[in-house]
Amino acid sequence: MAEIVLGIGSSHTPMLAVPGEKWNTFAERDRLNKELVFPPDGVSMSWETALEEYVPQEIKDRFGDDATWMEQYARTQAAIETLGKTLAEVNPDITVIISDDQDEWFFEDNMPSLAVYWGEKVHILPRVVPPDALESARLSAAGYGDVEMDIPVASDLGLHVIEHLMDHDFDVAHVAYTPELYGGKITRRYPKYGGGEITTFRETPPRPQGVGHGYSYVIKRLFGNKPTTILPVYQNTCYPPNHVRPNRAYDFGRGIAGAIESWDGDARVAVVASGGLSHFVVDEEFDRNLLDAIQKKDEVALRNLPRHRLYSATSESLNWVATAGVMADTRLEAEVIDYVPVYRSEAGTGGGWAFARWM
Repeated sequence: MAEIVLGIGSSHTPMLAVPGEKWNTFAERDRLNKELVFPPDGVSMSWETALEEYVPQEIKDRFGDDATWMEQYARTQAAIETLGKTLAEVNPDITVIISDDQDEWFFEDNMPSLAVYWGEKVHILPRVVPPDALESARLSAAGYGDVEMDIPVASDLGLHVIEHLMDHDFDVAHVAYTPELYGGKITRRYPKYGGGEITTFRETPPRPQGVGHGYSYVIKRLFGNKPTTILPVYQNTCYPPNHVRPNRAYDFGRGIAGAIESWDGDARVAVVASGGLSHFVVDEEFDRNLLDAIQKKDEVALRNLPRHRLYSATSESLNWVATAGVMADTRLEAEVIDYVPVYRSEAGTGGGWAFARWM
């Protein structure tokens, strides 16, 4: 019988690969971002409107400087190092990675709410960066994989997970191979400040694409480019209308746990939540409540996270909810290694970067 021996949660923002003194480059992009969603109401507006009409002074006062950001960057690196050492020390046979896709493999021609990849291997393809790109862009790209490689996939476990989920009321999509090229259209649909809904479109031309950033980050930063066997599991957290809900994410984790524990393979299994917490606007209240619920194994709180605070990339927090569901009936307890809320502009843009383990 397989055994769940470790859980990990980690943010995977590109800021984690860029030294703090260069974080101002992300703030510059925030001013042009048409998809910012602001707490506590979960409404979308421009950076300028938020600064002038919506963001309270106490948030404006949290805007960091180079010294603050350098200290915060050091904390994130120490936390990542701790998680990497933990993963190496436990040395699981298989690592299940629960994350999401953002314009990488899935588009609106086929956007599953839940999916499991169970091919024999999956490819990491380093991102292509223009020669004239800023250093921060090159560092960001490298943080999601700088070595092209094939990674072995636990296809037998993957098949069992799919069949177990289908037997337990989950109509999960399955992915068994990767085509040569990926591309398509995606729409962001968020409530708009003042009423209505924004709809912003992105189109990605067909291009070679390895496994998504939520997975390649784990390979690069936690495995140090020396991965053992993995199993990629997907949740659509970012794209309405079929984005996963908190209650479903928690149950999905419970289902994955049941599949692992009922598998007849003799394997020690780790589960990693990749992504989150709040971004591209910091929501400390949400983040701290989520981390508190995870540490307390508070099923009610995790099932009932406020959905209006889960728009945009804050929705990746549902990968943590699913992992908490995996851990619910195990002996493993959650420990928050660090939580680093980074305010990179006066409008409160940035993110709540979190690092935790279940041991």
